[in-house]
Amino acid sequence: MSSLFWLKRSIVEKEVLIGLLIFGLFSMVADTLSDLGHENLAATVRIIGIFIIFMFFVGDYVLRWIEKSLLIPIMFTEETDNNTSHNMYEGFVRSDRKLNNGSKLLRKIPSMRFKDPVIKLGKSNPRNSYDPEDWILAWDELLKEWDNGIDRDLIEKPFSSEGCCYHIFPHIALPLAFALGASVNLRRPLVLYHYQSFENKFFKVLDLKDPREVIYEPDANVPIIPPKTTPEDLNLDGGKKLILHIVISARHVENFQLHEDYLNATNVAIIYDTDLDPKEDWLPYVQEIVQIAKPLIHRYEDVDVCLICPSVVAFALGMAFSRKGSLKVCHWFSDGKYRPVFPLSEIESHPPFS
Repeated sequence: MSSLFWLKRSIVEKEVLIGLLIFGLFSMVADTLSDLGHENLAATVRIIGIFIIFMFFVGDYVLRWIEKSLLIPIMFTEETDNNTSHNMYEGFVRSDRKLNNGSKLLRKIPSMRFKDPVIKLGKSNPRNSYDPEDWILAWDELLKEWDNGIDRDLIEKPFSSEGCCYHIFPHIALPLAFALGASVNLRRPLVLYHYQSFENKFFKVLDLKDPREVIYEPDANVPIIPPKTTPEDLNLDGGKKLILHIVISARHVENFQLHEDYLNATNVAIIYDTDLDPKEDWLPYVQEIVQIAKPLIHRYEDVDVCLICPSVVAFALGMAFSRKGSLKVCHWFSDGKYRPVFPLSEIESHPPFS
C-alpha cells in the first residue's frame, strides 16, 4: 500500500506537469525528425506520444480508485508507560499486513504529528472516580488527540482525495469507549479490533467502513440467535427513566439491583449469555441489540445504560445511540454498584468531526 500511495500522490499532484512534459518531449523529437526529412518516423513518434499520454491519464484514473482509503491504525489506551503502550501498539499493527503497512506509511508523512497514533489517558484516568466531571475531562482529552491531532491533519490535502478509514483498538473503560463511539457517530468509516488475551491475538471483529451499517437491521441470511430480554415482553409504554443493561458474557448475569437507582426506574436487560467468537463477524450481534434497544430508549425521558461487553461493542453501540442526548453511560465500581458517569449531552453541545 505504501508504494502505491506515493505513486498515486505523485501523479495526482503533478499530473498536469507530467502530461506537459510528455507532450513537449515527444513534440520536440517529432519536429526535429521532421526537419531532418524523416516524416514517417516523426509521425510514428507523434502517435507514440499521443498513446503514452492517453495511457498516462487512464492510469491516473485507475489509480484514483485503487485502495482509495488511507488506512489509519489508532489505539486508545489507559496504559501510562510509554514502552508498554508502544509495544502494545506494535503488536496491534503487526497483527495484519495492511495495518503494518498503514503504520509505516504514517511515519513517512512529514506533516503528520502522530507517527504512532497511540492516544493515552495519562494521569487523568477516571476509572475509580464517581465524579462525571472526571470522566468528561478524560473523554475530552482522548477526543482532542483524535479529532484535532489526527483527523484534522488527514482531512486536509493531500489526503482529502483518498479519504481515510480508521482501524481502532479501544483499550479503555467501557464508558469511554461508548463515548468515543458516540462522538464519531456515523461520520467516519472505521474498523474495530478485539484483543483476545489468552490467545495473545488481535481480531478484526467489526467492519464499519460504511458506518451506517451499525443501525441497519441484521442480514436475514446470517444465522445468529436473537438475544434474550428481561422482561420478555418489551412492549412498554415509556416514562420518566429507563435503566438498560446490555450484557454479552458467559460469566456475568444481569442484576438490576446493582444500579443505585433501580427502584425509581423501568429496568430492562438485553442479554447474550455467551462470549462472542472473535473469529466471527460481531456486527449482526450489535445490530440485533440496536434494533431492540433503540425504540425503547426513545420512549423515556432519561436513560442509563449499564454495559457488560467487549469494549469494541461499547464503541459501536455508542455510534448507534449517539443522538439520544439524555442518555448516560454507567460504570461498574468496586463497591458493586453502577453509577452514571458520562452524559451524551456533552457531545451534543459540541459535535466533533464536523
